[in-house]
Amino acid sequence: MIYFIKTRKTQLNKLLSNILGAGKQFPTLSFAKENGEWNIDFPEDQQQLSLEEIAQGKPILITYYIPEWKEYADQQLWLLQKSVRRLSELGVQILTITNLTCVKIKELKQNKKLTFSMYCDDNQQIAKSIGLLSEHAPCTQLYAGISENIPLPASFLVLANGLIIHHFIDIELQSYLSYKEIEVFVNNYKNSKKNL
Repeated sequence: MIYFIKTRKTQLNKLLSNILGAGKQFPTLSFAKENGEWNIDFPEDQQQLSLEEIAQGKPILITYYIPEWKEYADQQLWLLQKSVRRLSELGVQILTITNLTCVKIKELKQNKKLTFSMYCDDNQQIAKSIGLLSEHAPCTQLYAGISENIPLPASFLVLANGLIIHHFIDIELQSYLSYKEIEVFVNNYKNSKKNL
């Protein structure tokens, strides 16, 4: 069982203050074709894609799946897969970033029948650049039941230009980002574009 150690709130606040949130720019990154299992058309002659190319002009939901979060992580995957059709109708792309190897990603997608793109952040550089992983406030000091420093489970709703319009992190590991919450932010964004 994993649970948050409430006496460590000061350390957690330090970690949370470094995480990119709404209104910030998602880091400019290149995603290697070979490090992912893609549910988008990856051009045959292209080995790297930018976030903008993956988004294909749409908002993109970037989620973190770290299996060490155990039941919480499994529930998060199940809810995400359950929301795929509705998110697609909203015009939202999905990219899940994980610390699993490409072989393990392929197995996971087959076993759980996942229909969204997954990417291996094997050296955790993406998690570090977003602020989800910190050497100064490792999650091993914040949670009982975690034996290594891993990224916090998180989700970011990002526009194709890299602007984060919503982020979700449940430090208590008790709630999940719902597609209805995403729908509100996507619709607000679409309405603001109409009013310009």
